[in-house]
Amino acid sequence: MTSSYFIRIMTLMSIFLGGLDIASANASPPPDLKLDNHPWIHYSSGIRSYNFFDVYQCALYIPDKDIPISSLNLTKLEYPVAIRVEILTSMLPDKMPDIWRKTIKPEIIDKAFRRFQKGFLNLNERDVLLFVYLPGEATSLFLNGRLLFKDPGPELMEALLEQWVGSHPVSEDLKRVLLGD
Repeated sequence: MTSSYFIRIMTLMSIFLGGLDIASANASPPPDLKLDNHPWIHYSSGIRSYNFFDVYQCALYIPDKDIPISSLNLTKLEYPVAIRVEILTSMLPDKMPDIWRKTIKPEIIDKAFRRFQKGFLNLNERDVLLFVYLPGEATSLFLNGRLLFKDPGPELMEALLEQWVGSHPVSEDLKRVLLGD
């Protein structure tokens, strides 16, 4: 019982304090995406871990390899973008982390947030969350391929990018992470 309690505390600390590290060489790269029968290109990924304990892998996708990283303007998204989050552990916290709540809740209606929160509480190892933004349409959230909700406009994806990528998408640190330099 004590070790289970310790692991849950470490998981919480990882989610709150851990950084999103560049995926290590021995980590499996995320798979290619195919959405509406069109391939999306894996642009970058990282693993959120704490004390050698991997919590999830986060990957950024774009539909066209010719889209420059500098075009990922967080204040006005002009291109489609997707974020894939794969859960790497079965020992998740009993409630949604505050940082996820603060990022997602203000951007979506209460009914959609409750659906997301319920989905979060049922997450387990190997589950996949996929956020997809299509300009002029919506940001959609899929859990294991099943649509949970669509939120009109780019605001949800912009908040997610700022949370997971940072507020300066063309900074030297981000270029290093995204491009592997």
